Amino acid sequence: MMRKKHIKSGILVIWCGGMFLILCIAFSRSCRRQTMENRREDQVRDMVEQIELGGGVTFVVDVDALPVAGEEEEWPDADPYTTSRLASEGISEDPSENPSEDPSEDPANGSASDPLSSEQGSGTPQIDSTDSSETSENTEYTLTAYGTISIPSIECEIPLWDGAGVVELRYGAGRMPLSCEAGESGNLVIFGHRMRRDGSLFNRLGQVVIGDTITILRNGNSYTYQVDTIETIEPSRLSYYMHLEEDGAACRITLITCTPIGVGTHRLVVIGHLVSS
Repeated sequence: MMRKKHIKSGILVIWCGGMFLILCIAFSRSCRRQTMENRREDQVRDMVEQIELGGGVTFVVDVDALPVAGEEEEWPDADPYTTSRLASEGISEDPSENPSEDPSEDPANGSASDPLSSEQGSGTPQIDSTDSSETSENTEYTLTAYGTISIPSIECEIPLWDGAGVVELRYGAGRMPLSCEAGESGNLVIFGHRMRRDGSLFNRLGQVVIGDTITILRNGNSYTYQVDTIETIEPSRLSYYMHLEEDGAACRITLITCTPIGVGTHRLVVIGHLVSS
């Protein structure tokens, strides 16, 4: 009887020790994430200040630093340097995915590049993980500032990068290559992450309502758009919205991010029209 009690006590001690160890590991990871997010937010604020002052047109960052929680679900097995370079140039390693090589492509068929998607055939740059010759010597990546994007209703003010690759979206929003310039006729398409931490990047984009404003600051010029459409769509329908124009004459802006937060099965699309420049 006494032996059984000792065995039960030993099992209880081991179980409690195991649970304590698990809690310590979880707490340590949470602290590391918190520290990383604080570093990211400080860096993003500094970048915004430099861009608005007219300096800091480019920023050199470590491609392995400050990954966004959940980005591995959107770009599994992808190399950040190569993926960002390709997305910034608006191309894919698969020539059939490059819209510039196929002028007859139908914008409504869902085949254009979606930087937030990892589905085969979605147009996301396909990365060959077996070829590391180009990336093995590259630990730095240059971010090129297009301007800043501000959404006052959700207290969002972040850099807007010229390109929408995995590294760009860690430090702000990204302008899709080949989309129109701010304030010009056409569709200005911008991608951003919705992080698990409230207030980071496009995390609060789901709180935007019709009538809210979006302002792009570029080279000292301000372009304000007013939100008139908000939709949640399947990723396969995204290409239509990325090419959304009204006979090529309307000055539109289209913000795209994943939804729900932490799941990303759909895309949240916020569309507006130019009201002042």
